Amino acid sequence: MRIVASVRRDFETLGAAGFALGLLFLGVVISRYRFDFAPLRPQAEHFTLAFALLVLAFLLFQKRARLVFQPSDVLLGAYLALALMSSILFPEQPRASVQYWLRMATSVAVYFLVRWLLTATDVRTAFRLAVKALLIFGVLEALFGIVSWFLYPFGVNLGVDEYPLGIRGPGGIVCNFSLTMYGTLWEPNAFGGALMTVILIGATLFVSNEFAVWRKALGSALVVMLMALALNGSRAALATLVFGLALIVLFAQGMGLREKLKWGAAALAVIVVVAVPSLEIARGLMQMPSAPGFAARAPCAAWIAQGMPLTVSPGAPEYSDPTGPGSDISVVNRFMEGQTLTSRWVSYKLAWDEFLQRPLFGNGADSFGQRFTTTAHTPGWISNMLLMSLHDTGIVGTLLLSTWLLWYARQIFGAWRRAHASALRVMVFALGVGLIALLITYQATTMMWFGLVWWYFAMLEQGAHFTKA
Repeated sequence: MRIVASVRRDFETLGAAGFALGLLFLGVVISRYRFDFAPLRPQAEHFTLAFALLVLAFLLFQKRARLVFQPSDVLLGAYLALALMSSILFPEQPRASVQYWLRMATSVAVYFLVRWLLTATDVRTAFRLAVKALLIFGVLEALFGIVSWFLYPFGVNLGVDEYPLGIRGPGGIVCNFSLTMYGTLWEPNAFGGALMTVILIGATLFVSNEFAVWRKALGSALVVMLMALALNGSRAALATLVFGLALIVLFAQGMGLREKLKWGAAALAVIVVVAVPSLEIARGLMQMPSAPGFAARAPCAAWIAQGMPLTVSPGAPEYSDPTGPGSDISVVNRFMEGQTLTSRWVSYKLAWDEFLQRPLFGNGADSFGQRFTTTAHTPGWISNMLLMSLHDTGIVGTLLLSTWLLWYARQIFGAWRRAHASALRVMVFALGVGLIALLITYQATTMMWFGLVWWYFAMLEQGAHFTKA
């Protein structure tokens, strides 16, 4: 295949630095896998990070790489220092907060490692390889997610959650739910956000004239990823996908407006065609004896037939007819389900109240989950990126992080605007659209402190700088 040959040539050109960058990317996209037998339960990301550090040290020793700093790095350093101080001084469980701070620091370390490794190799080739890697990852992750979705009812769980719809039945049984997968990533919203970003990158290249020769391959890849996103059903990712497609229709150069609208409508049609029947298919498959929880759900049919009397435990959330177990249109159930939205609103209110108690420096990294739990009895989580920053690091920390993000956006946009028309400029625009959409998604379900996000930050930044040069 041409894409395989192209990737192989890129790795041959990039040498040791390219191999380290590729391995680091692999580590950040399989971040959910832990090695429980090892101390501190490290993830694959940590091993690849250590390997990349060794490669960087070797390249520095040979004077082939450089540790290049820029003024904005002071903002990141100050933010992490403030987050560490707050994590030590204020939480109920400082050790747990410091452990989460280490995740934040590790993610930012990925950003610096990518930047420094790129000083030892050809940035243009590395950036092209990064775009190819994202597209290949998107297709493979989508295929893995689809396979996982269909295998789950047979008792094989490769990364699938049951998303409850409406009230729970007798004894707290989940009687009505949809299936949503998370693949190799942390959870379903992380899967949806990552896939949405790669779809927007592929869609931008698809409409451009510079990548017309790849249009068939890109179209096939987009269909697979759209199908997986429809099965995943992340509302934040789907809503932001529509916004991202609108940006592409309005600002991406290449196809005419009418043709872009046609393909955009086709993309949305793929999602609808897959999403509408998928929930009924899942419901049917989950009636098989091999399905997880099949025996426990035996009382559900009789309970629903009796009109769903409120026999659940006190304090169970209420449901409305349009989204309850007895409603008829499953796709409406999934996208109008209010329990998650209500839960998030409650968590936002609690997080805001805690922020007001320590407005300057916050309450410490991930301290919210030490005091509050979700309706699923898991540690509480603030799904909004801005509110999480305010809660954890206060006004001072949020100003530092926001200033860094604004500086970053200014650098990328300035470099893209001044660059001449080229395939590299199109790729910078594609990754820029993807990043804008991802950050918008993070206002509803944030995964800011994951290595993949900071690998993305570094690659886009260096690609944009090279485009300007």
